[in-house]
Amino acid sequence: MRVYLTGSRGRIGTVAERIFRAAGHEVVGYDIADGYDIMDAAAVHEAMTGCDGVAHLAMAMGRQRAPEVVYASGTLGTWNVLQAAEAHRVQRVVVYSSVNAMGYFMGEATPDYLPFDEDHPCRPGRPYGIAKYLGEQTCRLFTGRTGISTVSIRPPAVWSEEDIARIRAERARDADFEWGTHWEYGCYIHVDDLARATLCALTCSDPGHVALLVVADDISSATDLTSRELARKVLPEVAWRGGPEYDAEPYKGLVDNGRAKEILGWAPQYRWRD
Repeated sequence: MRVYLTGSRGRIGTVAERIFRAAGHEVVGYDIADGYDIMDAAAVHEAMTGCDGVAHLAMAMGRQRAPEVVYASGTLGTWNVLQAAEAHRVQRVVVYSSVNAMGYFMGEATPDYLPFDEDHPCRPGRPYGIAKYLGEQTCRLFTGRTGISTVSIRPPAVWSEEDIARIRAERARDADFEWGTHWEYGCYIHVDDLARATLCALTCSDPGHVALLVVADDISSATDLTSRELARKVLPEVAWRGGPEYDAEPYKGLVDNGRAKEILGWAPQYRWRD
């Protein structure tokens, strides 16, 4: 497969390109670091020539970015990629969304239940999350109109080995590190696992359109509290829907990745407690 990869020079994109190439695929990189902007519809269209798969990772983000820039990048940038994909009749489009499309991360809102999954209502309230949610809906409508399958991937915090080492050191100094206002449900994904999930999303059987939570199997934490105990400690008012699987796997993730595993034929390899 010849894969058009936006954000190819980024932290995730560089790993994705390595994994794609190792699997025998050709990669056409497209990144703002090389002067290629996803807001330039003509340039996006030209660069996608000859490609039969798309992995769209790029988006303007960061606290230094104006909200309108973040919003436009996540909506119009995705629109430009989808329009080019239709013109070139690619086989599959994978678009990076985010857990923030759901609206329950970074202290935004409280979920109705834990563990939560893709069936949980989405309630984003900030430009980044709203743009990601609208990108998912644009993909859904695009697939319904064109028949080109789209996979929206919702990753959480994406960590490399260096990130994990830093976080472990911080938690060794302060067990409450990351368990305050912006508690992330212990949710994370190793960058290699995310890149492999992206490859699986490009090559799996046609799913139509789907939005998937691509997260690690277990929680990250600095304590011996189980997933259920942490949920009760941090969000005691939230309904618990975990079953006996949390007795068998006490540190099982509080964000359910079962649908991603089933549809993509993928499983994360990194575990916090390995």
